Amino acid sequence: MIDASMMSVPTERGDRRSQDSPPLRARDLRPLEQAVADGDHLAVLHLASDVALAARHTLGDRELFEHLDALIDAGGAGALAAIEIVGALIGDEADARLVEHLHGERQLLRRHAGWRLRLRMPVPRAIPALVHELGRGGIDTFHAHRTLRRWARSAPAPVLRALTTTLAVTDDPAERARLVDLIGAIDDRGTDAYLVDLAVDPYEPDAARIAAVGALAERPSGLVDAALAALVRTDDPIAAHAAFALQRVAVRSCSTARGMHVAQLVLAEGLDGQLSRGGRGETGGVASLLVSLGEALGNHPRIGHVTTIGRGTLTDAMVGRLSDDGPWSYGTIPLGDATRPVAGAADAWEHVPAVERGLRRALRSAGRIDLLHLRMADVGTLIGAEVATAAGIATCFSLAPDPHNVIHSLQRRGELDDDRFEQLDLDQQVWLRARLVERLGRQADRVALFPRATSIPFLDAIVGDDTGSTRRTAVVAEGIDIANLRHAERESDVRTPAVVRELDEHIVADRRGRPLLISVGRLHPVKGMDRVVDAWAGDDRLRELCNLVIVGGDLDRPSPTERSVLDGIGATLDRHPAARDGLVLLGGRPHADIARLLVSARRGYGDGWTPGGIYVDGAMKEEFGLAVLEAMAAGLVVVAPSTGGPATYVDPHHTGVLVDPGADLGAAIVRAFGLVDVPGRARRARCVVESRYSIDTMASQLVDLYLADAA
Repeated sequence: MIDASMMSVPTERGDRRSQDSPPLRARDLRPLEQAVADGDHLAVLHLASDVALAARHTLGDRELFEHLDALIDAGGAGALAAIEIVGALIGDEADARLVEHLHGERQLLRRHAGWRLRLRMPVPRAIPALVHELGRGGIDTFHAHRTLRRWARSAPAPVLRALTTTLAVTDDPAERARLVDLIGAIDDRGTDAYLVDLAVDPYEPDAARIAAVGALAERPSGLVDAALAALVRTDDPIAAHAAFALQRVAVRSCSTARGMHVAQLVLAEGLDGQLSRGGRGETGGVASLLVSLGEALGNHPRIGHVTTIGRGTLTDAMVGRLSDDGPWSYGTIPLGDATRPVAGAADAWEHVPAVERGLRRALRSAGRIDLLHLRMADVGTLIGAEVATAAGIATCFSLAPDPHNVIHSLQRRGELDDDRFEQLDLDQQVWLRARLVERLGRQADRVALFPRATSIPFLDAIVGDDTGSTRRTAVVAEGIDIANLRHAERESDVRTPAVVRELDEHIVADRRGRPLLISVGRLHPVKGMDRVVDAWAGDDRLRELCNLVIVGGDLDRPSPTERSVLDGIGATLDRHPAARDGLVLLGGRPHADIARLLVSARRGYGDGWTPGGIYVDGAMKEEFGLAVLEAMAAGLVVVAPSTGGPATYVDPHHTGVLVDPGADLGAAIVRAFGLVDVPGRARRARCVVESRYSIDTMASQLVDLYLADAA
């Protein structure tokens, strides 16, 4: 048994708890156990963090482990809380419990045991099981990768031996790539020759060769460069990857440039000036925001340059190199291949090495970066914070209480028992992502908070902890590009935009002359597009009153997530076949086309549709709701969720209708049509948006936050 006085467990919380703190006892679990009994999953999440902190200097006793075992056996949030607490305890018994769960049948416990083992000293008997988890893909690969990589800092030999042994017996291309990813991420130059052999082997699956070439990009040497150069000269499909690896970017010199240099990161695809993939895959409102915000910040007199970084293909990264021209530029992190495609942020969890390499490359290309702004509780934000810290770059984090709000909303509706909580965590990694939000809320140099009608108190406390100054946080409302909408209005005065003519062609003869009900967004379950279709198609009044237009998604090549939403819409139309002629799916559109469609929904178009359309957001909750704001700025009545941001700017019964989770969405839409002719409504809505929520206002508020300490 390891002596408790000699053992310490690393922590991600940055706390300074005294070694003399009293040890954790079974009785200290009572508030947590009561929260579990009450079904208060959000309280369990909060209490687990504090109890785990108290456990950091405790050698667990029999009674304590019995209580923790009971929580694990019961399942749900309590089980994850118990795993987190076990992971904080010191001693061999805690190691043994985690390893036991790592070998168990419950996937969620395996996943969380692997995660918590990362914060412990290496446990040799856990390495084979972790290598097995490494091969699974997705978030399971992520946890195993992070734990094994950290252990390899002090014990590289057993980790590398387990990886190479597994490579010798597995033929699965994706699994081989995941193993090679980790070999290439371990700081051991003795593996250079091994990686070179993998990279040049024509019989090795392409995915594994791509992983090897990517790792070699950051290991320059005569051996490596010669191998990469030889690959470039072939007609091998890996040649392009080798060429990209050899394009090692020197840091641009811009030390004399005036103004702050800012980078902003989100792992959305197609972040370019035109937002050409808008509405497809996961390129939604945040991507649109970052493109507009990058330009607005770049035009601010106190900002020298803005670099907006997203994800894309290898071709995107090679062709779209960062430019010295203008006050803003775009960078691309190449992710995924034919074997391991990345259709969205959820797929990116296993691509940690590629995210790290791509971000470091983009930051080097940009030259001087003073601050990196991070959003989203995803792997891009997690790695972005780590890369920025290592490079001495300050960070700003836009703290949205998500996934905390997801848990709260489902819990409030009575839709979150223990089994459903476990499924939610399996699907959306709510526990890990919640911890990421809390950690960055404490550790980021700047925190931008969303305006909210209600708040989660313990998150407010987190932001208030250890700040040292109230100037490091600010409430910053997101903004929209008002100029884009006004341009669409002027354009429609002189000619009919192509996207409007295209929509008109989709309106069947006996459905013409009705107003539009329009919804814009990604085809993702959280956006509620299938919910909108179901509400409209299932309501005879609505089907007769209006036509429904859904703008979003890649209809030609839908991702699995988009396909699931389309299947749900198809099932609704099967139940209500009379609705088929009134539904138009337009697919994802560039940002400028969205503005044209919103303007036409308000104004009407010939005999195709009458003025006075309605915008509907079918999500159960919105952190802020940029598309809702755009619709208001276009003069449309809006229907939006009552949870989250819309409640701070939608005036119920005047500019729109707020819908509680689980309420009748169809009835809310009918009420919204009754607001169309309210005198002064459109002007009032536009004034609210223009005065408070323009992208220029947001940029100015962020600059004040970025430069809060500058005298």
